[in-house]
Amino acid sequence: MLIDADLRRRGLRDSVSIDLFTAEPGPMGVAGPEATAAVRGMVEAKGIAYHPEHQVTRVDAATRRLFFANGVEAGFDLLVHVPPIRPPRVVVDAGLTGPTGWVEVDRHTLDTRFPGVYAIGDVTAIPLAMGKPLPKAGVFAHGQAEVVARNIAMSIAGHGAAVRFDGHGACFVEAGGGRAGFGSGDFYAEPRPAVLMRRPRRMWHAGKVLFEKHWFWRWL
Repeated sequence: MLIDADLRRRGLRDSVSIDLFTAEPGPMGVAGPEATAAVRGMVEAKGIAYHPEHQVTRVDAATRRLFFANGVEAGFDLLVHVPPIRPPRVVVDAGLTGPTGWVEVDRHTLDTRFPGVYAIGDVTAIPLAMGKPLPKAGVFAHGQAEVVARNIAMSIAGHGAAVRFDGHGACFVEAGGGRAGFGSGDFYAEPRPAVLMRRPRRMWHAGKVLFEKHWFWRWL
């Protein structure tokens, strides 16, 4: 959507075709069908072709061709590709990962199976009631870090109450043109996450900018 916005700003959108291929059945599927439909609607409303369940198996840079597991091929002039995410080699070599290939933790305390060792953020695997894992997003890493830090401080000080990570999170969805959507809710809710997606507005984009400025001011 940001590429779409940039092309519109430069007066080039009518001469460019944008296609979005994803291995998932829908965007933000873990947030539930309503959020998935809302985000897909944002994308398609801009004339961006959305292709779900297309897993890339090979990219031929010389011929500019994409090959997918379902047998489909597609050409491209400019490819913006997100490679597979995996844990750092040092984490794997240390024996911290489990059968899932990720570090398995207690969903509330972030304890690993090793006493005194915690894991937070993208390196973890936290299954949800619906069968999908907790998304790998900065908002969760931030919340988990505060829980772990507070509990470590409590154990050193010898007083205070332990805190727990509750699975709540939120994210902005940049839609271009100075507008953004905003989704928030309880990802630990059962039988599936309870997430509300707000439609793109200038207010949410401004909120994203202010949040970034506040975060950098407070922590860096």
